[in-house]
Parts: sequence; C-alpha cells; structure tokens
Amino acid sequence: RMDKEALVQIIQRAIQAERDGNRFYSRAAGATRDPKAKNMFEQLARDELYHVEVIEDLYRDLLTGGTIEPVKGYPIFEEREKESGEEIPNFGSEAEVLEQAIRDEIASRDFYRETAASLGLEQGQEVFHDLVEMEEGHIRLLQAELDFLEKTGFYFDHMEFSVEGERD
Repeated sequence: RMDKEALVQIIQRAIQAERDGNRFYSRAAGATRDPKAKNMFEQLARDELYHVEVIEDLYRDLLTGGTIEPVKGYPIFEEREKESGEEIPNFGSEAEVLEQAIRDEIASRDFYRETAASLGLEQGQEVFHDLVEMEEGHIRLLQAELDFLEKTGFYFDHMEFSVEGERD
C-alpha cells in the first residue's frame, strides 16, 4: 500500500505527462499539412486532456477534494530535455514525429502499469489499468500509421512522393 504523499507525487507526474503529451500532439497537428494526420493528432491531443480529467477525478476521489498542481520532471520529458535541450523537439519528418509519439506513449503506458502494480484497489489501481489500455490504443494507432507510411510511401491515404514522375 502506497502512502498518501507518494500517491500525490505519482498523480502530479501523471498530470504533467498528459499535459506535455497534449502540447506535443497539438504542435504535431499544427506542423502537418495532411488533413487526416492533423485530425489524428488533434484527437490524440484531446485524449491527453481527457486523461488529465480522469487522473484529477481520481485525485479528488482519493485525497482532498481539491485541485492538484502538476510538477515538472516526468521521466519521459526529462530524458528528452537532456538529449535535445528542449522539452518538445522540433518536428522532422512525419515518421520521426510518429516514432517519438510511440516512444512517449510506451513510456506513459509503462509508468501507469508500474503504478497500478504498486497500488491497492482502494487507491485507484483500476483507473491506472484503464490508462494503460488507453495508452495501448494510442500506441496501436500510431504504429499502424507509421507502418503504413514506411511500407507504402503514403501517409493517411495521401501520397508523399511519386516514383512515376509528372504526367501531362
């Protein structure tokens, strides 16, 4: 059973990670020209905000009934800052954006899985199991799009390049 202070720290980190994810996907949506890609990234950004609501609801239910302030220092984004010197990287190719998003979603899923394993049912274990499933859905979506892009040269049904040249 985890003590209240440790649980608060986990919840703070989870909220910050989801808000950072929202910013990442919002920037990705703004950086892509493809309307279907833009829609997917916008939906993922909304999903991240929904995850914040889920986590904040858990906090209110479990602890004080007040609001909780997110903290900096979620490991996913800490590592990226050390490597690149910035919290959210400049966007490269669509494949690079998808690969980064997949890495982030996997790290979030693993964090939620570890958290769920350390909590009792009365501490919200089920909520963290639900978050694991939500993150796994994001991973599957992003991986399918990456696979499609890398195998065909198409991205969200849009041809990125043609090997046939221009036709009159």
